[in-house]
Amino acid sequence: MDENNKETDTIHKLHYVVHKKLIAYIRQLLEPYDFNRGEFPLLFKLIKKGDGKKQKEICEGLHISKSTTSKIINSLVDKGYLRKETDPEDRRAVRIYLTHKKEEVEDLIKEIDRKAEDRMLEGFQEEEKEALRNYLERIMENLDEECR
Repeated sequence: MDENNKETDTIHKLHYVVHKKLIAYIRQLLEPYDFNRGEFPLLFKLIKKGDGKKQKEICEGLHISKSTTSKIINSLVDKGYLRKETDPEDRRAVRIYLTHKKEEVEDLIKEIDRKAEDRMLEGFQEEEKEALRNYLERIMENLDEECR
């Protein structure tokens, strides 16, 4: 990074640029597969955190709007990766479940996640990785306190 930029680039701006580059890299890794922009994060979340969640719970964790979440879910239902079921306790709510096709993409999703993390942290020592993890967790805690 240019020394002059260090004076003008805020941490927030650097985070934004890193995030955009990470998304671009993940899109590049996903190019050979039939996933659009929002489908990968949603599938990733359901595979890692478990399914059977209400749409509202999914959209909160992904920080996307209800309407965007709905479009992504419908697309993944059409592709056979998800199914919807009415919640027996709240007939107005719908729960989202992975189908058997999850097995087709589970390893791919984990591999892309691993490749993205390896690329981001290339050249970092283990103690640097741990320090970065700690800093990011503290930042999340600070923001969690503000968002309550």
